[in-house]
Amino acid sequence: MRKNRITLLLVVIMASLSFWFIINNRKGTLIAEMKNFAVKDTASINKIFLADKNGRELTLERDQSGIWKVNGQFNVRMDALETLLETIYRIDVKEPVGKRAQDNVLKRLAGKAVKCEIYQNAELTKAYYVGTETKDMKGTYMIMIDPETMKTAERPFVTYIPGFEGYLTTRYFTEERAWRDRTMFQYKPNDIQSVRMEVPHNPSFGYELTVKGNNEYEIKMLSDNKQVANIDPLAVKQYLSYFQILTFESFEVDLKQNQIDSVLHSKPINILTITDKSGKTNKVKFYARKPKKESYDSEGQLLVFDEERMDALMNNGVDFVMVQFYMFGKVMPSIDYFLKGAVQSTQPVNLPVNKPKI
Repeated sequence: MRKNRITLLLVVIMASLSFWFIINNRKGTLIAEMKNFAVKDTASINKIFLADKNGRELTLERDQSGIWKVNGQFNVRMDALETLLETIYRIDVKEPVGKRAQDNVLKRLAGKAVKCEIYQNAELTKAYYVGTETKDMKGTYMIMIDPETMKTAERPFVTYIPGFEGYLTTRYFTEERAWRDRTMFQYKPNDIQSVRMEVPHNPSFGYELTVKGNNEYEIKMLSDNKQVANIDPLAVKQYLSYFQILTFESFEVDLKQNQIDSVLHSKPINILTITDKSGKTNKVKFYARKPKKESYDSEGQLLVFDEERMDALMNNGVDFVMVQFYMFGKVMPSIDYFLKGAVQSTQPVNLPVNKPKI
């Protein structure tokens, strides 16, 4: 009888110890998970959802062809995506937020934070809130979300990237246009069927270049439809190669709608229309841009137009963007550029006269 009691007592003790170890192990695992912000297998990430407290949200997702899209519509800026994926891979915890500061940090996270959900192979595996920077600007307040229950953890942490001086908030932005790829033209030379350049202020300068075959090109002036003689095939090949990758600088976000309307009601500097071998066209209108601030030339004359940048209307009139003369001037040359023996200047045709009206 006594042996049975001892055996039963030992069983109860062992069961209690086992239960205690299981519970504490789970608790330890949970605590470890609640500060594990990094995802080491970024190659398996196929979707990232971002949402801020102002109601803005977006989805970055890799489609079946391997191309990343913003909200299923536009190609993603790969430099921004690579920075975000590197952050997701390298992010680490510097320290937990102290008890005295927890309430204040939690309030800041509740009022101003970006929710980040990370999907691997279409399954939600990681979620957290990205808050503001720490006082020393070397850390970022973050708090984990349980991906199964979507409940927020009790304790926030200060995160950082080892070896990086700064905070991480700005890498989790929610503005759709800021995520969009900035490519305006991207054609292999062999894919181009024709390039048409209209010059509204001086129609006699306009021309259309057509690819007839291998090393066979035709250029006609738009004003009289006359064919241009003495074309240099090497100059044409060089010109077509410029369209392999041309990117705009930024979306024109600083102008108010009435200012944009004013620009669009003016005559464009040039209008470029690219037609590919499949017959698809890409038409972009380029406009003179007023300087952001009062500027003068070397002679002390007030500049009426920005000498370094233009505005452009692209994507069938949907997007109003800013481009650099340095990048786009080379696809707007005069007809002389294509002639044998000519000095091949890439100065854009029909630049506006940069003098004030008297």
